[in-house]
Amino acid sequence: MDTSSWKDKYVDQLSILELAYAHLGNAGFYTVKGGILKSILPITLQEINHARYMVYSKNFVPVVGAFGVVEQIGFTYKRTDMIEFSNPKASSINKALYYFAGFEEGNEDVKALYALRNSFLHNASLLAKALHQNKPSYYFQFDRQIDALVKYPDVAWNGDISTFKPQYTTLINPEKVIDLAKIVVDSALGCLQSGVLEVDLEFGEKELFYRFLKLYTD
Repeated sequence: MDTSSWKDKYVDQLSILELAYAHLGNAGFYTVKGGILKSILPITLQEINHARYMVYSKNFVPVVGAFGVVEQIGFTYKRTDMIEFSNPKASSINKALYYFAGFEEGNEDVKALYALRNSFLHNASLLAKALHQNKPSYYFQFDRQIDALVKYPDVAWNGDISTFKPQYTTLINPEKVIDLAKIVVDSALGCLQSGVLEVDLEFGEKELFYRFLKLYTD
């Protein structure tokens, strides 16, 4: 998208797709009339990338950050060239991975990622015990050597901690989880450039601006 004309526009004169480009684009800032427009995404991705290579921050911080980015994209956007996600109230993670990372609805890896996200963010634990019997439970361990995003045990854990055995462990590659953040952002940006991205926010331009953008005035 050509942003050269933005310098002659106030922020409230930008279209919703122009604001989406400001949100998703790779530039550190965009010049608009009266100031500089910045997005939360580039700095978040930079911090994730920095933390993932540091000994004392490579496990928790970048994974949590990646989940935040994935949810942000799934909360904000959808695609007009795909069948709409069947449950409009589904998790933003599910929507993001469906629209922007090639995962089908009901994919087992998505279920595992959603469980990890909940357990990690709620109590910083790798044990995810389902609250409902029809949902899977997991005991995760990080393994950066596995080729897959998730490697499942031969026998699934039933969620009963009293009978848990190490062979019920589910391995997950945190590097591939972290990579999903950049994947969904790049995919959403590509959809915008291809004309198939839709902003899915109730209050449109105003909500997109106040949630994810900031204007630094002259």
